[in-house]
Amino acid sequence: MKFRETAIVSGGLFVQQLTVFATGTLIARKLGSDAYGILGVLKSLASVVVIVTALGLDLALLKQASLYHAKPSEFYAVARALRAIVLAVNLALLAAVFLWFGPMLAGIYEFPAFAMLCVLTMLGVVFATDTQVVSALFRVSDRVVPFALIVSFGQPIVRLVLSVLALLAGGGVTEIVCINAIVLLLTYLAIITVDRPARPSRLVMPVAALKEKIKSVLSESVWMATALLVYQMIRLMDVLILAAITGPRAAGEYAAMSSVAQLIQIYPNAISQTLGPQIALAYDQGDTNGILEKLRDYLRKTAILGGLLFGGIAVFGTDLDMVFGSSFNFPWLLCLLLAIGWYLSALLAPFGYVLSMTGRHQKEVAILASGAVLLVIGLFVLVPLWQATGAALAVLIAFAVVNGVRCAYVIRILKHNPLGLKDVAVPAGFFAIAWVCREGGAAMFERGFGALVAECMAYLVLAVSFVVVVLVTAEERRMLTKFLRRDW
Repeated sequence: MKFRETAIVSGGLFVQQLTVFATGTLIARKLGSDAYGILGVLKSLASVVVIVTALGLDLALLKQASLYHAKPSEFYAVARALRAIVLAVNLALLAAVFLWFGPMLAGIYEFPAFAMLCVLTMLGVVFATDTQVVSALFRVSDRVVPFALIVSFGQPIVRLVLSVLALLAGGGVTEIVCINAIVLLLTYLAIITVDRPARPSRLVMPVAALKEKIKSVLSESVWMATALLVYQMIRLMDVLILAAITGPRAAGEYAAMSSVAQLIQIYPNAISQTLGPQIALAYDQGDTNGILEKLRDYLRKTAILGGLLFGGIAVFGTDLDMVFGSSFNFPWLLCLLLAIGWYLSALLAPFGYVLSMTGRHQKEVAILASGAVLLVIGLFVLVPLWQATGAALAVLIAFAVVNGVRCAYVIRILKHNPLGLKDVAVPAGFFAIAWVCREGGAAMFERGFGALVAECMAYLVLAVSFVVVVLVTAEERRMLTKFLRRDW
């Protein structure tokens, strides 16, 4: 992507994370850690279900698009048929949640009207799933900016406004779940409205040919969906198992800290929006060096901007009870483990792209499935011992193993190691700067929100200075100066 597009997408992801954080903070302060934990469980369940119901098409279509460069109408005809299949799967699952899954989960998570909350959540998933699939169409046609404006800017802002109104009116968990479903519907309507004028002319394909193409896409997408599902379960199983073993309070505290740690992924997510199709195209052309170059560029940028957020969250996370409310408690080890886990996730995510986009999706599934088994074992062993901190440790171990094996495979494919010492040294430098700022603040001020703000501002100034003076190249410094001076 161009710098301007990256800036918009990054800004959108930042706004999204900021508004999600603000919404979560308001809910936490108003409803308490128990309600926040139940909402975290529902969010985790929805995130897992979206992977299943999207059938992996949000990833498979990125790869398949490289085969349709000269035939966009044909590509959209296949995509339309696949979206119809996805809708049928969603409606079937909605019925299953109403008749079976909802009542079953209500027996595990003992919360008033939990079965009804599951049905309302699934209604939102129906719209979220098609939006997820359509995101691939926007990315392959280089329209990430309009998608970001709707999904990253519009959707979270509308959710924040409606949530504030609901909380001021005395609403609770049910009202928040209803608002989430309504916002997902509005997002879906906006996406299909924007997408319609950009579609190529409608193409009617012979049924036999269409079936063959659908079969070809699904033969890959099912594996990709399985890989995404297992990976998402690795990222979300912690909240589900933690809540089932310890109750909603510990899960609420854990989910709150995890939502903050996810800020580390903002910029990496932005610059990886088109990385999948680029890797697929480079591999089709036999350009191994091109893949290696893209990975190194991604790793360097993630180490800098992801590392900056890692340092702040790992050090200052313990003081976030002053933000979420007195019912929350964040041990320093929990903050550190979650920050490391999300940094690893952000840094090494493209290695999964390399396996999926080069036809090795079955290996990817096997690696992730092994990691999921390891995670579940770790959670059942460590959560009873250390509750939320044990869950964070189990996730970190699973992430490290999965990504370590992925990296080994990718190094064999590329015959070069794109990782370097700087990927560890840079975030460690940010951590040291944040620790100095926090200790300096503790020596000068009493613990309080004002002291926290002052320490964070000092860290931001020193961290940005570290980036500009030490990490940014002379060419990047000239480009940044030029960009800031011109009328964007």
